[in-house]
Amino acid sequence: MKLRTATAADAPAIAEIHVATWRAAYRGLMPDDFLAALSVDERTQMWRNALSRPNPSRLTVAEFDGVLGGFCVYGPTRDDWAPDVAEIYALNIHPDRWRHGAGRALCEEAYGEAAARGHTSITLWVMAGNASAQRFYERLGYAGDGAARTNSHLIGRAFEELRYRKVIA
Repeated sequence: MKLRTATAADAPAIAEIHVATWRAAYRGLMPDDFLAALSVDERTQMWRNALSRPNPSRLTVAEFDGVLGGFCVYGPTRDDWAPDVAEIYALNIHPDRWRHGAGRALCEEAYGEAAARGHTSITLWVMAGNASAQRFYERLGYAGDGAARTNSHLIGRAFEELRYRKVIA
């Protein structure tokens, strides 16, 4: 497995991973009709646009023998405080690549980049009830920090999220 910075040419593969991951990881947590309606074409355009403009965030991909298997988007926190905090905005690993080390490697890359930029901690938001994601992040040293929010913009319906944090040593 190799990690590298994504390019606009990666948008179709990132979109495929995004849709496949959500359909598998959020089954039973998000409405079935929402998951069924996810469009690879729409996500391709979204990722192509995101990768084509300047942005303070970074998108790193995990490549297995030339084929993308996952991605991580991270950068400065989007929360309204602490400029010394970084955030993982998204971590998506294709279900065919679950438990192959890509998620761990991408999170470690984000952590290392945050440390290099002088951040003192890194956070991420996890959907409440997503026990497998919570266990995954806990194994990597993240812990809930007590913050919670209602997210109503991501899928057009409200759901609860919990913030996890890892201190950068």
